[in-house]
Amino acid sequence: MTEMNKNLKSVKEKTARECVSAEKGWEDTWNADWKVCEGPTVVKIDGTYYLFFSCNDYRNPDYAVGYATATSPLGPWTKHKEPLISPRLTGYNGTGHGDLFKNAAGEWQYVLHTHRNTTQPTPRKVALVKLRHTDRGFSLVNGSFHFLKQDKR
Repeated sequence: MTEMNKNLKSVKEKTARECVSAEKGWEDTWNADWKVCEGPTVVKIDGTYYLFFSCNDYRNPDYAVGYATATSPLGPWTKHKEPLISPRLTGYNGTGHGDLFKNAAGEWQYVLHTHRNTTQPTPRKVALVKLRHTDRGFSLVNGSFHFLKQDKR
């Protein structure tokens, strides 16, 4: 997180600080020297801030989406222990780095990318999943995963 300058075109570099980082477990399945935690999105719902992020390198089949909560956009952030969107939950490798939105019906959805197939991470495919929000947090709606139509490559 970093404060913006008044021109809203640059940041105050000395204010930069890390909100979350990749740790052992689902967030770093390759035990990488350079751990990846990227693609943040923050939303505020009923006084709670939700920070969505992706961990593992995008080429890793275990690339997945998790989330953390805080009562302030400045943190401290408390991570949910398990990934929200993952290959184990969807059946597809490389599920990560997307964005959260509400559709026209008011349902929470997350658009993300996956690996091309089980042996090729690229070119990536685009998918959509529905999420459920309750007072206990977010969860994946089972059976909601689907790919968006794309041109043939």
